[in-house]
Amino acid sequence: MKFSLKRDEFAAKLQAVLAVISTRTTLPILGNVLLNAEGERVSLAATDLDLSITGHVAARVTKPGVTTVPARTLAEMVRELPDEEIQIAVTNHRMEIKSGHGVYRMSGLSPEEFPRLPGMPDGGGISIPADELQTMVQRTTYAVSNDETRPALNGVLWHASGDEMHMVATDGHRLARVTVPGNRLAGFKDELILPPKALSLVVKMVGEGTSEVIILFGEKNIVFRVGDIVITSRLIEGPYPNYQQVIPKDNDKLLRVDAATLAAAVRRVAVLSNTLTRQVRFSLSHNGIELSATNQDVGGEARETVACHYEGDDLEIGYNAHYVLDMLKNFDPGEVVFQLSTSIAAALVHSADEAQKDKYLCLVMPLRLAD
Repeated sequence: MKFSLKRDEFAAKLQAVLAVISTRTTLPILGNVLLNAEGERVSLAATDLDLSITGHVAARVTKPGVTTVPARTLAEMVRELPDEEIQIAVTNHRMEIKSGHGVYRMSGLSPEEFPRLPGMPDGGGISIPADELQTMVQRTTYAVSNDETRPALNGVLWHASGDEMHMVATDGHRLARVTVPGNRLAGFKDELILPPKALSLVVKMVGEGTSEVIILFGEKNIVFRVGDIVITSRLIEGPYPNYQQVIPKDNDKLLRVDAATLAAAVRRVAVLSNTLTRQVRFSLSHNGIELSATNQDVGGEARETVACHYEGDDLEIGYNAHYVLDMLKNFDPGEVVFQLSTSIAAALVHSADEAQKDKYLCLVMPLRLAD
């Protein structure tokens, strides 16, 4: 095969496909990028067997062909070349790159060893605004579980209810749910469980000029088309636990506080929290919230008071600071409401803005208070 193309466009596409290539793999071929030169373009593909990505670059192809070469080595090489047209020729899977006064060579593997890429599903699909999908993903994926004994919780649930769609993630200690109007899933899937790696990759591929993402549904996989990038991912097998059962309905203590102010204070106090539990104690009263933490390893202690509006009996409750911060940073600027019950019951958190209240809902479980 032989072709020439612009370095900057080739480098950008190589960088995109690197996102699915693992730094550790027992199969050397999975560390390679598949290059296919034909017509007026070169296609690039990479896979980790669960997740695949393909893209293409305009090129002047003088001899069509297919090969695979180590993806990270090629990407690093191309990134360092002068920003001009480069010429690439491959003979017996040995690649030669010419640019300016330089000549660089590397060996690849036969494309026959490369895993077969999944085909495009023929069951139809939908389009969704790119910014809407970004918001849904960013506000949920942080709460996905890492517990491999409960594989369904390793993914993000995407399901519809009536004329709304929901994305939900939980690890048993916290939960995040985003709701958007419009049931675009109607007629395709009742619910899907999506790997967070695939969703994060889709968000990463959304550029400034991307207005929508095309989504196609297969029996066991899902395809996202972002511009000329196609991302295919396996779906996680369900069923997903009934998360609605854990959402409290009768939390009668209400805490209203500015999200950014609370987050900043929690970050400061958490510096001197226990290095294992990261517990910060919330002491709630009508006078405000007193945040406190101790770290016996360094003889550390921190206290800070945050202004708030609190309705209910005085309450002391402990939270993992990281969980609170992950949650608060995803809210729009302004006040949030914590609906509380007891020191051992989950808190329900939502925006204080009535129009936004049901669009983003979080749940966070407390920690047992240290003496």
